[in-house]
Amino acid sequence: MTTAAAPRRPSPADMARKATAADRALAAPGTPPPGIAFRALYERAILASNMLPHPKFVAIALATHADAAGQITQQPRLFGLIHLTGIHAGQVVVALNVLKQRGWIRQVQPSAPYDTADLLLTIPAPILARLRKPTA
Repeated sequence: MTTAAAPRRPSPADMARKATAADRALAAPGTPPPGIAFRALYERAILASNMLPHPKFVAIALATHADAAGQITQQPRLFGLIHLTGIHAGQVVVALNVLKQRGWIRQVQPSAPYDTADLLLTIPAPILARLRKPTA
């Protein structure tokens, strides 16, 4: 017979550390790390994510319209994404919703439909923090 372990008191090591100003600056969504272009970091993060293929494909199609800093100068809109990806309109809308819910894109006008909305590329803060950690 197995018994549950006795509950123990939390130690200071169990507590989350307080975020410093540097940590908050690193975790700010949409800010590129020093020396790396945002678009390249975004593409690398999208390809390494565990999302299904359609959202990844739509995200990469959006990134092709972005400059190195991640700003989308010529918005492809919904019909442009349909044309670029070859995916059905409903699947593109679902992919955009997934990207928006997971923090990979933001709409400038939140209530606008996708065929007229301006989109911004963002990297979710936890993923950005993980990408900025030095690799050993």
